[in-house]
Amino acid sequence: MKSTIITVGKEVLTGKTINTNLSDISQNLRKIGIDVLSSFVIDDVYEEFSRVLDIVHEDIIIFTGGLGPTIDDITKESVCKYFGLELVLYPQVLAKIDEYFTRINREMNGFNEKQAYFPKNSYVLENKLGTAPGVIFTAENKTIILFPGPPHELNPMLDDALKYLEKLSKYKYFSKGFKLTGTGESHMEKSLSDFYEKHPEVSIAPYASIGEIKYVFTSKNEIMLEKCLLEFSERYKEFIYGDLESTLESSVVQLLKDENIVISTAESCTGGMLASHIVNVSGSSEVFKEGFVTYSNEAKIRYLDLNPALLQKYGAVSEQCVYQMAFKLHQRTDADVCVSISGIAGPEGGSSDKPVGLVYFGINYKNQTKTYKKIFNGNRHMVRKRATLYALNMIRKELLNV
Repeated sequence: MKSTIITVGKEVLTGKTINTNLSDISQNLRKIGIDVLSSFVIDDVYEEFSRVLDIVHEDIIIFTGGLGPTIDDITKESVCKYFGLELVLYPQVLAKIDEYFTRINREMNGFNEKQAYFPKNSYVLENKLGTAPGVIFTAENKTIILFPGPPHELNPMLDDALKYLEKLSKYKYFSKGFKLTGTGESHMEKSLSDFYEKHPEVSIAPYASIGEIKYVFTSKNEIMLEKCLLEFSERYKEFIYGDLESTLESSVVQLLKDENIVISTAESCTGGMLASHIVNVSGSSEVFKEGFVTYSNEAKIRYLDLNPALLQKYGAVSEQCVYQMAFKLHQRTDADVCVSISGIAGPEGGSSDKPVGLVYFGINYKNQTKTYKKIFNGNRHMVRKRATLYALNMIRKELLNV
């Protein structure tokens, strides 16, 4: 089956809101063998709905946004007007919306009632985090899906919608994948050229983001899919840190739990980002002992007892500095794993010897201190994010001894 995704709203057109819904929906559709052939972003006026519906011919048409209670939320009304469908009240949905307002100690007003109107014989997608339900219905032999715009409301509905769509498919699709870090997309694609040819019956889709790549494998043949996954995992085991539901920080926390050990951090340029990633994981209190943000030289001296002469001679952004930071952190906290980070995130502060993006890392583990040096591209946020992910992967590899 083929699909198109139409995003509604001025905030996306003007660039004020990033269209993450397109990525989320596309990736999930691919898992069940549905291709997205096109996407559009339109203003919330009826003429734009009519124009885009005149030119799309896919089996499945998905809209996001414009399901709210205000006068300019016209997605449902515009789509139904185009297809000549009458909207009728669904009392059970209205009751759910009223329950939502009761839960948050507010009174529902008349504007919200329009959110309980749908075409006859619709499949309503419950919204547990807001007042705008999604809906699936049929018009002119096409499957129409309307989702609310806020991602935190849309994403919980996706599973329900995907189960509905799977029933429409002639085939059952199987989908699994891996998340990788420590390698680049271009490097992976070059090394995978023979792999693609070897597994033509499996769709392999890479999705790159800062510091990691997600590979999604989809096939109608479960046996061939498993064979493909096994070969991929053996070939790239150095870079694979988990399945599609994993995060790098959750894999690190689990490894620490498995070893029954604790970690402490001392960060400069990342400003606590490494510690924040770790404590974002539920249960991290079992393994995270303490963290320091020693941004200034004064803080490094005061909290980690670094030698001022060392900082004077080599500077804060140096192998010698992160070595001492990790070593002194171990002495201070007695944690099993001690990690230090110091670098130049930019955009100022770089030089020919120490350019923007230069980051040093230290790790003390099993009475041994190691250091690493990396130069990252990108703006300040990207350098800090990449440094954080590199540090997490450094910890992962150290614990796995790879």
